[in-house]
This record gives sequence, C-alpha cells and structure tokens, in this order.
Amino acid sequence: MKNHSTLKIRLGLVCLTLLGTLVAGCPFEVGIPASGNKTFGELNPIRGMHEQTSYRDQEMQPIFRADQPQGMRRPPAMTVPIMGSSRTELAISPEASARLANPVAITEDSLNYGQFLFNTNCAVCHGHDGNGLGTIVAAGAFAQPPSLTSARVRGWEDGRVYHVITYGQGIMWPYKNQLTELERWAAVNYVRALQRAQFPEPMDLERIRQ
Repeated sequence: MKNHSTLKIRLGLVCLTLLGTLVAGCPFEVGIPASGNKTFGELNPIRGMHEQTSYRDQEMQPIFRADQPQGMRRPPAMTVPIMGSSRTELAISPEASARLANPVAITEDSLNYGQFLFNTNCAVCHGHDGNGLGTIVAAGAFAQPPSLTSARVRGWEDGRVYHVITYGQGIMWPYKNQLTELERWAAVNYVRALQRAQFPEPMDLERIRQ
C-alpha cells in the first residue's frame, strides 16, 4: 500500500514537471474575447500565423527568381485577367500605342482617381511630383527613373505614356496586371496634370490672371 502511494506521488510530480515545462515554453498572450472587452490569458504554443513573414510590393526578395525579385508577383504566362483581354492590349509596340486615343475624359473625378492610382503605384519610384525622386530612390534602393515632366515625356502622346505603364520600360516592370485599362488611362491623365502644373500652357496662365 505504501509503495502504491509512493508511485502515485512520483507520477504526480512527473506530470507537474512536464506541465510546468510545457507552460514555460508557451508564449502567454493577452486577448479580448468576442463576448466582451475583458482581457484574458491565452496559451498559444503555435505562433506561425501570428509571426509569419510578409513582403511589401516593391521589396526585393532573395528567395524569388533573379529575373523577378520583387514582392509583387506577376501572373503565370498565358493567363487572362478575370475582366478579359482588352483591345488596347493588342497594341504591343510604342508606335502602335501612340495612335491610341485616351477613352477617359479629363474631369475632376478622373484626375482625383488618377492621383490616387499614381500615389499608390508610381510615386514610390517617380515621386509625388513626377521628378523621379521617390521614396525608394531617395533611400538608395533603386535607380532614379527619368522625370515625367521632362520635355521628352511631355512630347509623348497619351498612348505612348499608356504603353510604358502597360508594358514597362527599362527597369520599370509592367503594370497591366496591377491596373485595369481605364485605371492606366486615368493615371495618364494625372501625369498630364503634373506636367501642366510645372509647365503651364498659355491658356493656364490666362485663367490665373482672370
């Protein structure tokens, strides 16, 4: 009987030791239950979903292929966007694209939307003023792109600007999979607004005088 009691005590001590080891190795979190705002302690031995690694769109990643190191992934070849193909996607040469007409009218709404798209997708490299001094350029993480307000770019047709946004140029990757056709044209309108803001035309100056 005595040996039986001793065995129970020993087993109990072993269980307590194992439990203490498990608790000590588990992170202790404070959470808020769905039923109220009172905090409670939560043992969470599996934290993979809490502390997983994530990458920003423009961030370079060594685990990806050398020809596509950005966090922003390109769709597989020969895939079609869910909205279908576009007639302007057939114009794959700069010369053919230059003949395209911009289907998005220049209105306050389209310019505001174009500004939103530009600041979200383009300003990180091109800068909010289009001068090529974006955030990652200033940080030395990326080569400075040409100014969008230069005489060369100001002389481009809308379709030529659209072509660069769609298919990329130089080290700039294409955005045809990130922006829809109309979104790219809205971005073109905003690029024109940036150019006019820095290089106003006579009619703009006349309106200011009035």
